[in-house]
Amino acid sequence: MASRLLDMKALNALLIAAFLITTFQAQSQPARDQEIFTSREFLEQLLKDNVYNFVSAKIAESLLLHRVEPIPPHGFMMAKVSGTVVVAFEINKQGIVTHATVVSGPKLLQAPVLAAVRQWRFKPYTLVDRPITVATSIPISFSN
Repeated sequence: MASRLLDMKALNALLIAAFLITTFQAQSQPARDQEIFTSREFLEQLLKDNVYNFVSAKIAESLLLHRVEPIPPHGFMMAKVSGTVVVAFEINKQGIVTHATVVSGPKLLQAPVLAAVRQWRFKPYTLVDRPITVATSIPISFSN
């Protein structure tokens, strides 16, 4: 039983790595107003925290209890900025966002989106009726 659980954890870790690599490769040609942050630190943090389960954005959003909307910066430049900011983070056993990091998106929108996501609260994800820490990434779009 323990060996099978270890095999499942290893498989989930590989799936997380494949997802993150695919996400970052898809963003390999960003627009000039975008900056891509490395996934290495985020992936290392997941492994350090023993997070082997990744949930989709749709599942994560269904668990969302408290959402704070990002407040975009004001000014002339903001009128010209639109796009999608992708944020990857952990949802811990208490439903609190930890280790949030921007994956991609317009530079001017990254800080407000990250500040908002860090305030979100989720219903804890459960596996066999026990809360577990999971990783996810969610795209947040802005348009003008």
